[in-house]
Amino acid sequence: MATNWKKYSYTARKEARHNILIISFIIIAVFVLYILITSYLITAYKVQADTMQPTFQSGDFILSSPLSKLGTIKRGELVLVVPQSDFEQSAFKKILNEIIGFVTFQYYRPMDPARTLANRTEIRRIIGMPGDSIYMEDFILHIKPNGQEHFLTEFEVTESNYNVKIENLPEGWTKDLPFSGSMQEIKLAQNEYFVLCDNRIASTDSRFWGAIDGKKAIKGKILLRYWPFNRFGRP
Repeated sequence: MATNWKKYSYTARKEARHNILIISFIIIAVFVLYILITSYLITAYKVQADTMQPTFQSGDFILSSPLSKLGTIKRGELVLVVPQSDFEQSAFKKILNEIIGFVTFQYYRPMDPARTLANRTEIRRIIGMPGDSIYMEDFILHIKPNGQEHFLTEFEVTESNYNVKIENLPEGWTKDLPFSGSMQEIKLAQNEYFVLCDNRIASTDSRFWGAIDGKKAIKGKILLRYWPFNRFGRP
């Protein structure tokens, strides 16, 4: 019966241990680098619903930057938001969640707070800025920026070009019901932002949540869509 000489060789066993340490170090270093990049530089996100049609479709993959937040956000830009961002999770669960997400290429994150309804990460468009007076009519936001005298539609005051999806409401759906396309005038306070879906009757947004706290709720700015390739680029 053949015998593996490496089993008895001190040099071979020492070399094997050395190789295991190197491989372990590389894996740990790659994971730490991944955590740093996704926490502070760039994050991948999969669009889970059609709330941002026609801009995004369910199944699109996008990149966002946590660094591109309040200081550079402009009206009309797309952001990742967590409307109720007071969810706390233990450090162990956060690390375990990141490890599972890392090895599954972000397809499975069992302890992600985005899986809970109250803390789900959403893509929304910044429409109302701090100091604005706003009201909604026929699903279009009308805005009077701070210091201005007249209301203009959201499309007249934003630098971004985008389309919204509007469909007819069910018969009997009156203006006083949620998501009717109408909203009374409100004024946004300091650090308050009003965010909306592009698909105006598809999901919840600031019409349901109210204005969001920019420092707490905005988690990053959308940079580009990288999948599918035929629609690669800035939205």
